[in-house]
Amino acid sequence: MANNKIDRINKEIAKTREKITEYQNKLKGLEAQKTEVENLEIVQLVRAMRLTPQELNAMLSGGGIPGMTAAPAGENEQEENADEE
Repeated sequence: MANNKIDRINKEIAKTREKITEYQNKLKGLEAQKTEVENLEIVQLVRAMRLTPQELNAMLSGGGIPGMTAAPAGENEQEENADEE
């Protein structure tokens, strides 16, 4: 009687471990898909900006978007405060 119970529990443990492995593999696949879609979205956004490689490099280095001026510091703060109210 006790052996049957132990055997059942061992089978359940084995099944659970298999499911865990299956779900871990599924999770890895989904994370890879998500990364691929995010990368594609980034590429599409960059292409839509039609920057030269030098302009893109300057922007990514912290130089901002060429041809666009930065908004004054206080302007964004006022908009955020208005949204909060």
